[in-house]
Parts: sequence; C-alpha cells; structure tokens
Amino acid sequence: MWRKIAEKFEKYPSQIVVAKEFLRLGISVRNGKAYCGSIELVPTKIAEAIGVDRKVVMAAITNIEKDDELRKVFSALKPVANIAEVARILGFGVIEVYADSRKVGIVAGVASILAREGISIRYILAEDPELSVESKMIVVTESKVPGKLIDEILKVDGVQKVVVS
Repeated sequence: MWRKIAEKFEKYPSQIVVAKEFLRLGISVRNGKAYCGSIELVPTKIAEAIGVDRKVVMAAITNIEKDDELRKVFSALKPVANIAEVARILGFGVIEVYADSRKVGIVAGVASILAREGISIRYILAEDPELSVESKMIVVTESKVPGKLIDEILKVDGVQKVVVS
C-alpha cells in the first residue's frame, strides 16, 4: 500500500512526510480537512508536529482529495490507540516482538504459544514496517509472560528479538 501512495506523491517529496504521518497515526482526510476520529485537526498544529510548513499540509490534503484512490484510502483511516504504556501501569504483561514482517505466521506463532499456556491476549498492534522505524508487534496480555516462553517466541520463524516489560 505504501508504495502506491509514495508513487502518487513522487513529485511532492515534502508531502510524502505528511501522507506517511497521516497513515501512521490514522489521520483521515475528508472535505478538505484532517481528522483524528471525528475531531478536526488544525493544519498549523499538524505542520508544527511533523516539521513542515502549513502550506505543505494543505497541499497534501488537496492532493489526497483530488485522487480517487488516495481519497478512498485516507477518508477511511481511523486512529488506533497504542495502549502498551497504560497496560504496564495497570499490571498487564507487555511483550514487544521485533521480526521480519515478510515472514508469514508470526502473529499465529506468538498467539499459539501464549494460548497453550493459558495467557489471554488483550491487545495486539503490529506496526507497518514501511511506516515505522522497526517492524514491531506489541502484545498486551492479561498476565505477565513467564521468561520461559521468551525462548519459545524467539524460535518462531522471522522473530529477531523480544522485549518483555
């Protein structure tokens, strides 16, 4: 998906930054405006946060809406909360699984290990490697994950590193 979007903005490199951040955060574009859910976002504040000029944000929104395919994608985006930090505070288990996202079965492998041990998964967020610095999956569990399972998770094909907190 990201490659298609990048191609649409290839003539406007500064707008690619805006499009990428909108995708990463789930910021939608509708009727010439940017939204987080139903909350309208101010272009000036978006520009400050991303480190671009306000005009770049406005131009990116305009270009998104001019293109049928981009409009369909960006109008359907929804924000998703990363609850990992909150989960830690509440005493839930949190594991971060760094992996080769091209490998099939990573989520299934991790989930089956946890299920076999009777550990309930409350939340999973797999970050898109084209939008994030690292390919990472965050798994929040009902209880802390015992250390003995980490070695098993590391054996799942494609898993490179596991961080437990």
